[in-house]
Amino acid sequence: MKDSYSLDRDEDGLDKQYKAHYQAYFNIFARAGLPVIAVASDTGMMGGKLAHEYMYLTPIGEDTLLVSEDTGYAANREVARFYKTPSVAEDALPMEKVATPNTTTIDALAAFLNVPTAKTAKAVFMVGTFVEGETRIERFVFAVIRGDMDVNERKLANALKAVDLRPAQDEEIRVRGAVPGYGSPVGVRDCLVVVDDAIPDSPNLVAGANEAGFHLLNMNYGRDYNADVVADIATAQEGHLTVDQAGMLKTVRGVEVGNIFKLGTRYSAAMQATYLDDAGLAQPIIMGSYGIGVGRLMACVAEHYRDDKGLMWPISIAPYAVHLVALPGEGSFAAADQIYSDLRAAGIEVLYDDRDERPGVKFNDADLIGAPIRVTISPRTLKEEKAEIKLRSEATSQNIPLTDLLPHLQSEIVRLQAAIAETVKTVPYRA
Repeated sequence: MKDSYSLDRDEDGLDKQYKAHYQAYFNIFARAGLPVIAVASDTGMMGGKLAHEYMYLTPIGEDTLLVSEDTGYAANREVARFYKTPSVAEDALPMEKVATPNTTTIDALAAFLNVPTAKTAKAVFMVGTFVEGETRIERFVFAVIRGDMDVNERKLANALKAVDLRPAQDEEIRVRGAVPGYGSPVGVRDCLVVVDDAIPDSPNLVAGANEAGFHLLNMNYGRDYNADVVADIATAQEGHLTVDQAGMLKTVRGVEVGNIFKLGTRYSAAMQATYLDDAGLAQPIIMGSYGIGVGRLMACVAEHYRDDKGLMWPISIAPYAVHLVALPGEGSFAAADQIYSDLRAAGIEVLYDDRDERPGVKFNDADLIGAPIRVTISPRTLKEEKAEIKLRSEATSQNIPLTDLLPHLQSEIVRLQAAIAETVKTVPYRA
């Protein structure tokens, strides 16, 4: 990682630094030739209250992202939010137990009772790991969400401040008074109950009766049970509306190449890293953390700039601007040696292939390495006192007089660099 840290005296200072890094990282990736988007992300092990990830979009990416082309919203699935269609307001009806044989799934239950999945309550049983002081303890977690949604385990862990979650085993479920496939929070014991924030406003839901083959009609939050935590624990999916209902969410894949975090005082307070305020009192430093994955960046550039022959490095980060190829024959190596010296003296980075190999081998290797400009010196071009110039990004080549070679290459390098520079744009900040 290529890291940066900011140290400020207040939240306003951190906010200024964070926004400056937000734009600076867009500038860096643009200058590297890599198109990225910034997505809201989970703070994860770094902690803090806000984080963004810089993502290169590609079908082979390991992260799932939710984006809206209509509104510009973008977030990692771990934290993505969406509009939850509200339930129709109803008076709370008396709770009733009914027989529902062989209905251990939401779809089977909804079909059996002829109700929409949004009128059911899905139970998810987990065991969370929590840190209290220096001790790690496990607690049973009973999560409740509407049947038309799925639980997002990262959101659930964040809501509980759990360091880990695992699926509960059947015996762990039963000892709490619940039954796998027929569970509800009514009457359970010794567990943390977490409900999605859509549950309190969803009346008369169908839920498990904690008895195999039976469900409860008209379960209502607040009357029949309460929760330890109410939070957004739902997974956003493609086709959901954005929270403001102004756009549709789409699923894309991406590779994380950088991230920025508002750490706040998490580390400074723990390490007693303080400054003296105007009153002479010690205050914890407000921190930010910012990192670029250099190896990931290079891999993504290689993925983005390639063809079936090899790499096609952008001029801004190419290891060499020019690949000089001397083909065997009378006078070629002597002429290429002089050109190599002239280009080096002019400050141009040159990779010189003076091997005694066949032209096809040299050209294939040049395409594989992918320097932006290839210069070829051969007995044929020397007879015309010219050099062959070919851009790696183009299929055709041209012959340039040797006397014009240096200024021509300098002009091409400037042109390619300018094209990269034009991609650096101010990006609106999105929290």
